[in-house]
Amino acid sequence: MKTKKNVSGLYAIVDSNYPAGGDMVGLAAKYVCGGVGVLQLRVKPLENSQGEAERAKKLMLSVASEVAGFKKNNDFILIINDHADIACQVGADGVHVGTNDMPVTEIRKTFGDEIMIGFSSHSAEEAKKAWEMGADYVAFGAIFPTKTKGPGHPVQGLEKLREVVAAASIPVVAIGGICRENIEGVLKTGVSSVAMISALALANDPVLEAISYGRLIRRFLGASR
Repeated sequence: MKTKKNVSGLYAIVDSNYPAGGDMVGLAAKYVCGGVGVLQLRVKPLENSQGEAERAKKLMLSVASEVAGFKKNNDFILIINDHADIACQVGADGVHVGTNDMPVTEIRKTFGDEIMIGFSSHSAEEAKKAWEMGADYVAFGAIFPTKTKGPGHPVQGLEKLREVVAAASIPVVAIGGICRENIEGVLKTGVSSVAMISALALANDPVLEAISYGRLIRRFLGASR
């Protein structure tokens, strides 16, 4: 049986839209080179149509198959957004879902206990429901304003994040608008991990940026435990 790892440290998200049309496999390779602890692959359909949904899933399978190969020589947790079937097919560690995706209980029933399940929550109530359903970790945000999250993801702020961390029985990943200027406040809430998209993808050198943030997070969390 595959042993689940704890979600902690820098959680890098490779999103097909940041930067739009970018090389997802190449960016993932840079993050792995930068020593990220968790790497999530995310491909969202550009429009609500069957054809676009199929295109997005096909791209996800192609990217995930290549990135999963990096695990042979690198130690990191690979998470596939939305598609538990692809996660199992390529040998990823887990899947990340939200309120509009397959329910956590159904994923667990269908794919078993070995798959890691993360859940995106945008309120304390959603976060609580996630761990009660059996999620292995919960992402909470958006903590600060961010272009990668639309109006359906209201800003939560540090106080709500602190409340979720205090109540949670599983690791909490903070996400949304986190950068150099505010990351220390986020880490002080007691989160297990910090997720980033544009702060890494749009950096001049994503490898060095991943290394720098990873060291900062590990140093802070190590000193506070």
